[in-house]
Amino acid sequence: MLIAALLLSLITLTLGFIVTPNNARYLLSGYNMMSEADRAKFDIGAYLKFFNRFHIFLGISLLVGVLILNLFSANWATIFLVMYPLLGYVYMLAIGNRFYTGTSGQRVGTYVAMAILLVVTLGVGFMLFSGMRSSEVFLTDNALEIKGMDGIKIGKKELTNFTIVDTIPDIASRANGFSAGEYSKGLFRTNDGRYVRLYINKKTHPYLLINAGGDEIYFSSDKISALELYNQLKVWKSR
Repeated sequence: MLIAALLLSLITLTLGFIVTPNNARYLLSGYNMMSEADRAKFDIGAYLKFFNRFHIFLGISLLVGVLILNLFSANWATIFLVMYPLLGYVYMLAIGNRFYTGTSGQRVGTYVAMAILLVVTLGVGFMLFSGMRSSEVFLTDNALEIKGMDGIKIGKKELTNFTIVDTIPDIASRANGFSAGEYSKGLFRTNDGRYVRLYINKKTHPYLLINAGGDEIYFSSDKISALELYNQLKVWKSR
């Protein structure tokens, strides 16, 4: 996450210095698609002062914000890393409209872009807040179900073994699912080429390892300890 924050900050800082009135018609999105008549109605000099200051401030504040929040919570640092730039660009679009004195159609286009970006921001925010919650295990007469993002249902007869372990395998990549902040949910590929399922809060361990139908499933939650869940499974499996 810190590497992502650094790269994103460098990109925004670069934008704050690289775009000038001389190259704006080639580099500045939106402006490069305008006709000459529309460009004449756009105060490009004043806008670029705002544009450059905005990106310099965004780049610095993004990195500082992530570093500070990460001291307290990786979850909040990740949310800030994703949401802050998105909301920042909504603000940039809104202010940018002030520098255009042309047709109302051009302004409407900006409002549409703002609306789309807000919808995307809300969608991403919902996904992050949904993903950054511990999964839950529910036991029925015939199945074990892990509920939450990318959950899974396991038949009682499919469950062959379960135990408590101190660590999870070294993960190479995410195959399918969610991984951000302290949470990983879904299918992941290990360094030795195996695939395992994780439903874990990385700060909560040991982990419950469940073997079922060829799947290797690791679970941890801040709502129930691995030992308590292990004991519940022993009783459930013996019925």
